[in-house]
Amino acid sequence: MKYVELKSSLKNNICNNYLLFGADEFLLNKSVELIFKALNINVVDMNYQKFLGESIDFDDVIKALDTMPVFDERKLVVVYLNVKTSVTNLNKLNNYLKSPNPQSVLVLVVGDNINDVKSIESRFEKVDCNRLSEDVVNKFVLNELKKANTNITVSALKTLNEYCVYDLTKIVNELSKLISYVSDKKLIEEQDVKLLVNKTLEFQIYELTENLAKKNKNRVFEILDILKSKKDVYRTIMPLIYNHFRRLFYVATSKEAKSELGIMLGVKDYAITVAYKQSKMFTKVQLKNILNDMEQLDYELKTSAISNDLAIDYLVLKILNY
Repeated sequence: MKYVELKSSLKNNICNNYLLFGADEFLLNKSVELIFKALNINVVDMNYQKFLGESIDFDDVIKALDTMPVFDERKLVVVYLNVKTSVTNLNKLNNYLKSPNPQSVLVLVVGDNINDVKSIESRFEKVDCNRLSEDVVNKFVLNELKKANTNITVSALKTLNEYCVYDLTKIVNELSKLISYVSDKKLIEEQDVKLLVNKTLEFQIYELTENLAKKNKNRVFEILDILKSKKDVYRTIMPLIYNHFRRLFYVATSKEAKSELGIMLGVKDYAITVAYKQSKMFTKVQLKNILNDMEQLDYELKTSAISNDLAIDYLVLKILNY
């Protein structure tokens, strides 16, 4: 089920096992919170147990699940596998899931690591915590602002969402800054968003691509200068640019429906919307040539024939001159 369906589902029935997957950390945490509230646990210390950290032994998890709740109808056991951790005895969980304790609820939070539990995922009620649609995100933001007695202009809302690529984890963090900043006027305007909100790296790649297509050299090099100031980030952008242009080429040449492409490429609606828009700014031949250029540069980078900075500059200049 989708995250937006979880709340109503919990009113009708609480399952024994939930698998929370997806890229939005805010939605992952919110899902755990909704399940906890639905269970109405009073003795939290005894009936709510979390497993997280550098190592997790599923022998301990199963023992916790098999322990009966104290002064509550059910207990909750949450295991966090969405961060790097060493896992032992995961195979034993499969036997437990064949006949789970009806008074225990297990929640596996896997985030983007769903492939790590592929062998047992069919035994769980899965909750998709990937980024939400534009309409749902807008409703969430407006609701949060209403609590703070603050308004936002249409253009400011759009810019905020785009800078954060519709990721609620990032949006929530940025909203608190904006609400504090406009505490006197109680209105968030577009200039406030542009002044305060940090653009995600993903958005900066979109912005770079759009300005390359428009041959806007000054803006292209402004974006690159900003990225260069973050040396650790700058070393990672070549594969990000390649993945984005590969997506543009796939969208430009595919006959699949827009909704199907998102599933096939493993990206959300906003990324596909951007890809459709930007793929039309290049010809199919140009996109193919750009990918060929990047594959050659990747080979030269791996053989130390060229530096990362020089490779990016060369690629950008070549695209600008197509």
